[in-house]
Amino acid sequence: MFNMKKNSNELTISNRTIMRLIAFVLGAILIVEFFESIAHPLTLIFMSFFLALALNPAVAGVSKRLKSKSRTRATAIAYVSVVTVLVAFLSLILPSLISQTTDFLSDIPQTLRDLREDDGVIGSVIRDNNLEEQVGQLANRYAQDFSSSGTQAVSLASRIISNLISIITVMILTFMMLIEGPRWLKAFWSQFPKDKRKRTKEVVHEMYLVVTNYVYGQVVVAAIGAGFAIATLFIMTAIFDVSTVNAIALGGVVFLFSLIPMFGASIAALIVVLFSLFASVPLAVFMAVYFIVYQQIENATIQPYIQSKGNELTPMLVFIAAILGVGFGGILGAFIAIPVAGCLKILADDYFEARESQSAPNEKNK
Repeated sequence: MFNMKKNSNELTISNRTIMRLIAFVLGAILIVEFFESIAHPLTLIFMSFFLALALNPAVAGVSKRLKSKSRTRATAIAYVSVVTVLVAFLSLILPSLISQTTDFLSDIPQTLRDLREDDGVIGSVIRDNNLEEQVGQLANRYAQDFSSSGTQAVSLASRIISNLISIITVMILTFMMLIEGPRWLKAFWSQFPKDKRKRTKEVVHEMYLVVTNYVYGQVVVAAIGAGFAIATLFIMTAIFDVSTVNAIALGGVVFLFSLIPMFGASIAALIVVLFSLFASVPLAVFMAVYFIVYQQIENATIQPYIQSKGNELTPMLVFIAAILGVGFGGILGAFIAIPVAGCLKILADDYFEARESQSAPNEKNK
């Protein structure tokens, strides 16, 4: 125990208080480290829960049509169908996309060297500003870096294996949640207070609709955008006589990135325009104009119509949710961030509505 005196005021701190403070700080540090160590498993569990919610309508629909009404069989049918579609889709776009990306990266040095003798605008700018030597040095430096990139193959392979393990884990957890979910939900509602059960069920159902409507709506929007992009690329590559651009692979890129709200479509457009640029400048210019026009049409018509049963969030909240989602879980985090924000809004609205209903009788009594 020690004493501090100042202006006849005495402050006494006991050894027990100091030990409690130290124990509190150590406990807080251990809790933070614990949650940091389980952050990745918790992320996988949360993503599995979200996917289970998104797939539940399909499982329920299949279960109603089965004679046995078996939830397990319905889950297996719906799950295998979704996985088959995903595997077929990725098998269709990934090989050509990987080969096209590899060729694109390996051809960059020669493409840069060819720009010095190009008769177009870029070649004229390089020659007028005497940038031939700098462009040549850039091409040689990139060629050296690309040829020595084999040392990064091991880390890339380990990262791919880690991501595959995470994907398999999410798939297994999602399957289990789809099968056992109704049983756990029934047990939960049986223990829930009866006086609050009805209202809470309504709120949960509203949150469920936000998630499912958003997921299916965003997939439809992405599929429409990818379909138009593929058709446009097929037509324009034929018109400009370009054979090095794979329309299906780039359409798959548009679909995947368009699943990301707010800025996903812009990223997809940038990738497509970049690939088109090194194949044909006129094609790249046309695709840039196409994406600008299409995104305006999509934002004004397709997106509002399909997402009319959405989450009623303001654009600022949607943007903030998307940014936080990217930081939390990458592309998938951005995809689930907006429906999560919509669910939080429903909870907040229900909370304030309950407070208003409780304060109304008190004001009448006064």
